Order: sequence, then structure tokens, then C-alpha cells
Amino acid sequence: MVGIGGLLAEVAERLQQKAHVRLLTAGWERRVGIVEVDTQLRWQLTFSQGRAYCGEWDGEQSADLVLQGHEQQLRMLLNGDELLYTSAKRHVRIAGALRDQLKLDAILRLTSK
Repeated sequence: MVGIGGLLAEVAERLQQKAHVRLLTAGWERRVGIVEVDTQLRWQLTFSQGRAYCGEWDGEQSADLVLQGHEQQLRMLLNGDELLYTSAKRHVRIAGALRDQLKLDAILRLTSK
């Protein structure tokens, strides 16, 4: 089973494969912090220069958006299935500017498999 870190790497890869989505992220320099509430693992997805980078989040760097949810819900959110994404989105807490939330929502929907 692929962990959250692996799913984030898949999101970054799918983003690179879809040129129209890369245009959406051009000029959008943001860090998204992801917290698994059941395990307290922390990840980050950074958008910079039209690309996405992922890794562990030590919390020292500030995040523009923070997603919090149980591991299963975060998996559903990130796995690339739009129906699962829609279901999981209701259970994951997202904090940050509304404009950034909408942009992330569009990116995750457009990078679905």
C-alpha cells in the first residue's frame, strides 16, 4: 500500500504530465502542509515555478494551506479518483485563504487519473 508521501509524489508526477494544469500553477508559489491526525505524520506539497515538490514537513516552514484528516481520508483525497476525492473532501479540514483552497481543489481535480 502506498503511503501519503507516495501519493503526493504521484500528484506531482501527474501535474507534470498535464501541461494545461502546469499553466494553472505558473506563478503560484505556495506550500501546502498535510497533517495525518491519527498518526501525526506531517507532509508538505510545495508548488513553485509550475512544478510540485513533496516531502516531510517539519513544521518550521510556514504553510499557506493546511490539510488535516485521517490517513484514509487523505489517501482518498490524493489518490487521483475524482469520486473518492469528492467524498473525502467533506471530511478533511482545510485552513488557508479561500483563493488558495479553490486553486488546490482545481489542481487535484484536474490531475485525477
